[in-house]
Amino acid sequence: PFPDVLQLPSGLRLRVNLTYPRLKEVDGAKKLAVCSHPWSRLGGSMSDPVLVSLVEPLSQLGYHVLLFNARGVGGSSGWASWTAFQEGKDLEELVSYMIEVLGDIRDVVLIGYSNGCLSTSLHPVHSQLVRTSHIFISYPLDVRSWLTMFNGRTYQQRLEELVRRPDSRVLFVFGDRDEFTGVSSYEKWLAALQDLPSVDAAAPNGSRLKVVRVDGASHFWGGRA
Repeated sequence: PFPDVLQLPSGLRLRVNLTYPRLKEVDGAKKLAVCSHPWSRLGGSMSDPVLVSLVEPLSQLGYHVLLFNARGVGGSSGWASWTAFQEGKDLEELVSYMIEVLGDIRDVVLIGYSNGCLSTSLHPVHSQLVRTSHIFISYPLDVRSWLTMFNGRTYQQRLEELVRRPDSRVLFVFGDRDEFTGVSSYEKWLAALQDLPSVDAAAPNGSRLKVVRVDGASHFWGGRA
């Protein structure tokens, strides 16, 4: 069985839960999905029901699915930061570690829910050998500055850099009854992201950014995504 605590090269220990894929890999190539949980200071952890609800469908699609407690949460070492910058570095180290341990990973999906979107947005696209996708569920747009000690501009810049990459694959999912960000805020902001020009002049704008609005859904999704 896979260990439930990983010690990363930096010395950070993270409590994790890895679910193996239900389908065999094609040509030996493996797929990995890594899920980042909501704000720990409001009780967020890898046991969040929204993230847990994603495990089975992802494993059915052939993914190794990794849930983990961020620094300072439930058996993980360290302390939570006030900006999510350190959590972003931790995520990058964790993903690199998992790619090395599992071997021959060709597809990585990074999933952030609520505050977990922030650290996920800092993770770069991997090399051309590893297809990288970012999925943001209930991105905390209207409270982003408060959650990051007023570093919202940095997160906006990193998102724009990500979206403008022709090799990025980005999906935003939000509910029209989100308690923290209004529909008009989401739609105006996402439309602006979709209109950003690609760094590759030959690529169409926003070609890699998709948006799904779910009518009747709140920030918490009734406990399920």
